[in-house]
Amino acid sequence: MAGAGRLLAADFAISLMWVFSNELIKIFSLGYAASQLDADILKCALSVANMFAFAYMGKLTHGGAYNPLAVLAPAISADFSNFLFTVGARIPAQVVGSIYGVRLIMSTFPWMQHKPHLKVDIATGALTEDLTGGCMNPAPVMGWAFANKQHITKEHLVVYWLAPVEATLIAVWLSRILYGTKKDKRAAVKDTSPHQKSKKSD
Repeated sequence: MAGAGRLLAADFAISLMWVFSNELIKIFSLGYAASQLDADILKCALSVANMFAFAYMGKLTHGGAYNPLAVLAPAISADFSNFLFTVGARIPAQVVGSIYGVRLIMSTFPWMQHKPHLKVDIATGALTEDLTGGCMNPAPVMGWAFANKQHITKEHLVVYWLAPVEATLIAVWLSRILYGTKKDKRAAVKDTSPHQKSKKSD
């Protein structure tokens, strides 16, 4: 129980810091670059470094994460209690952390107003995600949508939640078909063990 509580706290804190750090990168890139090209290059470099830093934080916290899809995929393949814990506790902790991250941004930088904006219709946005103004991490999008009172709109639910979750489910399903599950691999190893072969020959 204590381990579960620490993991939820890590999910909350890391999600909050992820949202806040991304906005700091945007502010720093635009404020200290001489041109738009320099700003884009600086933003890209800082974003890559930021991802490595958060990956290290995830390792330090033994699994803390900021993206609901990253924890949903392994939970689908795990036992039912783990799946319930992920869907009922970990993902909500990430969403709440993102909401508080957005609140911190808006209180620290009141002039900043940001929300996901689709450049195409909902159906195209749901299919193509990040290329069209979508986002492959639903948690920070939820934070900004909640701040702008747009978290229950059709666009938000379909493009930023339903489509990514469905894509994750399809990816897990295809992975099972192509590579099997851990249980299948353990059974295959057991069948090919010398002890098992000797039993079959007897």
